[in-house]
Amino acid sequence: MRDVKRALLDALRDQLRRDRDAAVATAKDAAAGATHEENRAEGDKDMRATESSYIARGQAARVAELEEAIKRIDAIEIRDFDGDSPIGASALVDLEHAGKRTTYLVVTAGGGARVEAAGVSAQTLSTQSPLGRALVGLTEGDEAELAAPQGKRTYEIVRVY
Repeated sequence: MRDVKRALLDALRDQLRRDRDAAVATAKDAAAGATHEENRAEGDKDMRATESSYIARGQAARVAELEEAIKRIDAIEIRDFDGDSPIGASALVDLEHAGKRTTYLVVTAGGGARVEAAGVSAQTLSTQSPLGRALVGLTEGDEAELAAPQGKRTYEIVRVY
């Protein structure tokens, strides 16, 4: 199972790197646009250069976030889990909610991505997300409850591995 988890984490890292590379390109384009002569203010109300600089700054921040996420993924220690193991980073968890079963890979960063490797498809779930926080420390057979705008949601932990 460690090989499957490693392959899933590798797929997540590759996805984060592609996202980072796209954000770097966008940041460079935005920075170039902020200083381009066509964006020079033509009056005191002309905000084109200022708006371009905000976009460049936002993209640069996104690049930094993705770099940090990649480092955090690299630092995850792949562990073996069984039904009695408390959920933590690197756990694969099958949850059931409203009759639907979903497999999650618990990670310290990069949550919300769908990854596939070694015949396994999983949704990444950050330990900082509401569901991730609710699951950490629980074991197979437990239930996690979350408050949602639509009301309380209950997730049954079907399998931890």
